[in-house]
Amino acid sequence: MNGSDLPGLPRDENGPVFAEPWQAQAFALAVRLSAQGHFTWKEWAEALAAELAAAVERDEADEDGSEYYHHWVATLEKLVAAKGLAGPPELFERKAAWADAFRHTPHGQPVQLRPDFRISYAYRQSPLHRVTREDGISKEIRVQDGHLFICNGCCCGRTDKGFPALPLDDFKKQWKKRGIRRRFHLTISGCLGPCTLANVILLQMHGRTMWFHSINHPSDVDLIYNYVERMLVDETDNEIPAELATRHFQRYI
Repeated sequence: MNGSDLPGLPRDENGPVFAEPWQAQAFALAVRLSAQGHFTWKEWAEALAAELAAAVERDEADEDGSEYYHHWVATLEKLVAAKGLAGPPELFERKAAWADAFRHTPHGQPVQLRPDFRISYAYRQSPLHRVTREDGISKEIRVQDGHLFICNGCCCGRTDKGFPALPLDDFKKQWKKRGIRRRFHLTISGCLGPCTLANVILLQMHGRTMWFHSINHPSDVDLIYNYVERMLVDETDNEIPAELATRHFQRYI
């Protein structure tokens, strides 16, 4: 049971490979639960294949292998719920606890759960919605809580024009690393304007539109995503952090 029967599994000649420790932990958990008799490995392989196929249908395909273990975890969540091992509330609360621990652990130190952290299953999980296209074909789309647009047009990030560099890769890496793709979308766009401000982003969250300028550094990307995750957990918590408030501006009347 080394994963050789799982198409798309990142591997080399010695077996599965993992980019981060949590991926190895997720792999080991599926193997352990199967070995304990909670589901067969064939059942696991079929469930994972179904999850990967459904992701393609939702335009959430794993194009470069970086999303494979996010789909692995999604399959694991569905199977443990279907087998009665854990329900959606327990899964959500544990994920929220680890996200909280990640935010409160100093860089370079092991991430540990905070014993006093508590959260209830109040967050609305991103639902799927079936839409029929004009050609009569029905497709599922994910109804998400928010969307982040990063300006990458005529001025943003253009150091040759005297503007600061744009931490574009950090926006992409953090979006994937934090595992919020099923709740929150990221788009690298053309010019959003106003060009005189530069390095502009547009954040849409729970129907609210917020504009920020001068998002120049990786630390600014952390601030944005920390703010997003806070609103994902608590839909009523919309207060802009002080570190971002000075760069918030009004775009529309």
